[in-house]
Amino acid sequence: MGIENLGLEIRVVSNLIYNKMNQLAMEAENLTVHQCLILQYLSQNSEKEVVQKDIEELFSVRRSTANQMLKTLAERGYIKRTVSREDSRKNVLSATEKGLDASTHLTQDMYSFMKKLHGDIPKAELEQFESTLYKLWHNIE
Repeated sequence: MGIENLGLEIRVVSNLIYNKMNQLAMEAENLTVHQCLILQYLSQNSEKEVVQKDIEELFSVRRSTANQMLKTLAERGYIKRTVSREDSRKNVLSATEKGLDASTHLTQDMYSFMKKLHGDIPKAELEQFESTLYKLWHNIE
């Protein structure tokens, strides 16, 4: 592996991981991986008010993209929107019972995939890889 191909190689591995996660999400709930990650985020942050802007920032997506993903989740009964108690101009997002159940199932599927992905790579190597990725990420910003 040459340093000049590092970006390409990261992109290829990223696409392979994303496509596999998307396949798992589609087979389980007919959702995209981003929609599944939104459900997981809402499930894990049920004690706080999550609004669309939080989703936009968390996933680095445009307002229209976030809106479409959230609209689909709401139409399928995975999430609901309620008016914020703090600011009536904002809608708070929360997972419904169906969304919580799906999130639990999807989290288990994704965890199993991650265990397979990590395979027999030693923990120390994975930690070093994560540290290096973090440095690359911050070098870009």
